[in-house]
Parts: sequence; C-alpha cells; structure tokens
Amino acid sequence: MLKNKIKEITCRLIRSRAEKTAIKNANSVCDWWFYQPEQPKSVKKLRKF
Repeated sequence: MLKNKIKEITCRLIRSRAEKTAIKNANSVCDWWFYQPEQPKSVKKLRKF
C-alpha cells in the first residue's frame, strides 16, 4: 500500500517537472543563434507568446 502511494507521488512529481521544463523550453527557443532541431507540435502548443 505504502509502496504504491510513493510510486504514485513520484510519478506525479516527475510529470509535473517534465511539463514545466517543456514549457520553459518552448518559450526560449532561438533557431537563429543556436541550432535546435524542430520541436514536436505538442510542445509548440505550450508557447505563451
């Protein structure tokens, strides 16, 4: 029981961090100065500008 709860909380934290990192990355892309491969469409939807 405790093991499942810890696993659930850990997965939730990892998912949250991954989403925040993707949002930050989507908002700070610069193809002109630094080469960066094209982002997936799902990440482009996270842009805030």
